[in-house]
Amino acid sequence: MQKTGIGKYILVLLMFVFTVKMTIAQKFSPSSYIAEYKEMAQQLMTETGVPASVILAVAIHESAYGNSRIAKHLNNHFGVKGRNSSRAIRSAYKGYSSVRDSYLDFIDLLQRRKSTSSLFDDHSQEDYKSWVRGIARSGYSTTRDWSSKVLATINRYDLDEYDRVETLGETSALAQTNGAPKEDILLAEMNKNATANTFDVLNVLVVKKGDDTLTALVKKYNSSTEVLKKRSKLASTKLSVGQKLLL
Repeated sequence: MQKTGIGKYILVLLMFVFTVKMTIAQKFSPSSYIAEYKEMAQQLMTETGVPASVILAVAIHESAYGNSRIAKHLNNHFGVKGRNSSRAIRSAYKGYSSVRDSYLDFIDLLQRRKSTSSLFDDHSQEDYKSWVRGIARSGYSTTRDWSSKVLATINRYDLDEYDRVETLGETSALAQTNGAPKEDILLAEMNKNATANTFDVLNVLVVKKGDDTLTALVKKYNSSTEVLKKRSKLASTKLSVGQKLLL
């Protein structure tokens, strides 16, 4: 009886470990991340005036659409620094009890900082460009091209569609048509593209004349040689015009 009990205990323990590993290993794609958090972003936009597109784009950029270590272990989707009590990783980034708390703290951070609090009075929820540039000027990130990358994310996935007041009902409640839910057109198009072209999951760079070496591209796009070689399955650092690389 005792051996049987121990065996059951070990089996339960192994199943728990497997479940935890599967949860941690779960990967988001851009479209699945947006599908998961767009309603939260729109709700915060309605309550505070921060464009949903900006909320989503900053989260996608700072958390690698939910796949970064701090997103997985700390629920931190906005790269906010602070204390955490995690035993899984050692990090200078702030820990949250939920992803929602991370989203709320991002808005609160913009409201309480003098360098960004004026954005709430100066810009509408549809003026996402001014919001992004204002956040960048405040020193939110020390990366030079932070604002251009966030804006590129908004443009790439048409996130500004979620800033329009007339789309709030459709995107958050999936408006009913003849008793059946109407699919979110934006996400449907993204999923269609992702199925047709696997390059949609990551940024794609087409090598142009003058981009002869991987070293030059690493410096230009703030990446690393090993990352580019691994993602693009390169055997060497030599490149050819027209070649596609995954950033």
